[in-house]
Formats: sequence, C-alpha cells, structure tokens
Amino acid sequence: MPGRLEIVGDGARREEWSALAADLGIGERVRFRGFISEEELLEAYAGADVFCMPGIAELQSLVTLEAMAAGLPVVAANAMALPHLVRPGRNGWLYTPGDVDELTTRLAALLGDAATRRRMGSASREIVAAHGSEATLDRFEGIYARVLGREPVGMGRAA
Repeated sequence: MPGRLEIVGDGARREEWSALAADLGIGERVRFRGFISEEELLEAYAGADVFCMPGIAELQSLVTLEAMAAGLPVVAANAMALPHLVRPGRNGWLYTPGDVDELTTRLAALLGDAATRRRMGSASREIVAAHGSEATLDRFEGIYARVLGREPVGMGRAA
C-alpha cells in the first residue's frame, strides 16, 4: 500500500506544496491539516506509523518530543536540537537537511519494516522519559544547587 502523508500546521508555502502534490499526481495521498486541536493532534500521532521533522530551526522541538511520547520512530533533520532527541538506529534516523534522497531512503526503510518501527517506537518512549517534568526539574535544581554551592534537595526522586 502506498504511503500517505499528513502535514500538521501551516506555513507560508502551503499553497505551493498543495500545488506540487497535485502536479506530482499524489494529491490524494497528501493531506494538509493546518492547525488542529490538541485532541486531533493526539489522534494524528495515534494514526501515524512514523514521525518526520524536516525543520532545521527546532530549538526544542516539542512536537518531536510529543511524537516520541506517542511511541513513534522519528526521522529528523540533523540540525539544532533534533540530534539530541534522535538516536540513529535506536529510535529513528537523522538525515542531512536538504538531502531528499537520504530522507526518502530513511522513511522508506521504516515504512517497509513494521518490526523496526515497533522497536524504535519503544525506544522513543524510553528516551523521552528523560525529558519529563520530574527529570527536568531535578536537572534545574542540580544546576541551581551547584551555582549556590548547596546539596540538591530533590535529586534522586523516583522518575
């Protein structure tokens, strides 16, 4: 079965990309969803097989963290914060920004291998746990404690 692409969010090039999909004869397989509610976003993650983040201006990439928490393998541009989230071969793949052939190869490999998707999706859930609120608060507390020369209070809390 051919793949289906859902693009969530909007941008200045949406019309151009819609026209390109139509010109390529794949318009029926590409859905531009625009801005959606949180409930619709959860449904989108639940219905996806792979999450792709091609953006190169991701400072923290909350959507990538959300996709990982939803148990999705990730294919992301090797830029900004994304290499800190994607462990190549473990929970997904990085690709060189602008290298369409590499991106295509990474996506096709995952779409064609359900066992690898499941394994990488599980790894995404494990990796994203380090970004949970307790772990984040513990890290900040540790930083502040070091700056103040004190012992951190909450370090070692159950995650």
